[in-house]
Amino acid sequence: MHTIEFSDGNDTVQIVIESANRERLTLKIDQSRMATSVTAYLSFAEAFAEAFHALQGTATLRDIDENEVMDVIFSHRGVRIMFHTSLPKKTLQTDQSYMTEPMRQIGIWNRL
Repeated sequence: MHTIEFSDGNDTVQIVIESANRERLTLKIDQSRMATSVTAYLSFAEAFAEAFHALQGTATLRDIDENEVMDVIFSHRGVRIMFHTSLPKKTLQTDQSYMTEPMRQIGIWNRL
């Protein structure tokens, strides 16, 4: 299992990659489980890295059915992380400094 943590300093949401194969990942976000394709996960990771470095942009993670699971939105006002699968839906508002560790945990830090 691999864990990615998003935090605003007060609240933390863990995304756990519970299983993976060449086509699919099974994720646990808080208490919800969902599946996504490896292609969708890599697209999210690359968009996250681009937005992280530019301090502007949006990275969207989608499930296997193309539904939005989460958005990470970088802007001049900071970073907003919106989880669409949580009940109730959860949003974290923070600054870029809290995104360094998730960037490392996603695992493409050295690719860019």
